Amino acid sequence: MTRPVFGLLLIVAALLQTALLPRWQLLAVTPGLVLVLLLGWSAYRGVPEALVWVFVAGFLLDVLGLDRLGANALALLPVALLGGLSRGRFFHSALVFPMVLAMVATFIYVGTLLALRGLLGEGGDASQVLGRVTLLQSLLNALLVPPVFGFLGWLQRMEPERT
Repeated sequence: MTRPVFGLLLIVAALLQTALLPRWQLLAVTPGLVLVLLLGWSAYRGVPEALVWVFVAGFLLDVLGLDRLGANALALLPVALLGGLSRGRFFHSALVFPMVLAMVATFIYVGTLLALRGLLGEGGDASQVLGRVTLLQSLLNALLVPPVFGFLGWLQRMEPERT
């Protein structure tokens, strides 16, 4: 039951991130909802399952954002791998480490995406990776970690135990 709910949540997050939030202009930056969701999913479920969702989310972001197919999926791969680092019980007791991990994942995602766009000839300034926009987005993503991880933890507890 948790996988369909997460899939629906991922679709809604991708639509919000690409279509609605940039148009509303509530903030100067758009939060990486999909990034934080994938980071949380890989922390709770492990990297192998998160890689499947990375493919789905990346394809969805590419289609909705009119990017080249595969660019977002490749850029989200390190996010799933980083999420696997916070899988241990020690890291579930506090949210500081996952919040820092979300900030690092944002910088890696943006850097990978800009590098891919540069390789594909679409241009991409490497100085953007360490720019103000990326810093603000990473802080916003860190603020999203407590509610997202809380919801995903609740979703994990609702699933019946396998024997």
